[in-house]
Amino acid sequence: MTGQDGVQANNSGARTYFSAEQAEGPGDVIARASIVHQDDYPKYEIAQGVIFCPVKGSNLSLNFVTFPPNSGFPSHAHPEEQISIVREGQMEITIGEQTRTVKPGDVIIFPPHVPHAGRTGDRMCRLIDIFSPPRHGMDELIARADPVRSADADRWWKEDS
Repeated sequence: MTGQDGVQANNSGARTYFSAEQAEGPGDVIARASIVHQDDYPKYEIAQGVIFCPVKGSNLSLNFVTFPPNSGFPSHAHPEEQISIVREGQMEITIGEQTRTVKPGDVIIFPPHVPHAGRTGDRMCRLIDIFSPPRHGMDELIARADPVRSADADRWWKEDS
């Protein structure tokens, strides 16, 4: 659906600034294309103060994640390969039996089926999680989450200067 400003809403409710349902590519492969500002994707509070902002493509998915201070995620494993990029803050990450503190610019590779966990200290942490194939198990988690307005999510976890 296109509004008066020429901006469309996509199936996730995000404002789409560019959209092509069919784009010709190598071998005439039909692909979906769009350009959407990350702030226009819906955000969900999946646990106390933990904010997910998922984006799904056909062959991979990503998730902008905010973990507040003194939070994290329990040890778990999944069949999807995961790569995480630390954008802000720090987090202690455990992969298998090894634990390291990650900081902005660090890239973490989580192989499929390998247990991993994470915990913030007294500072929040923002990550970009990328999954291939798309992490379908996240759909169930999002279905139980509370939607959060983008402005509120950013305001809650600004660090005090």
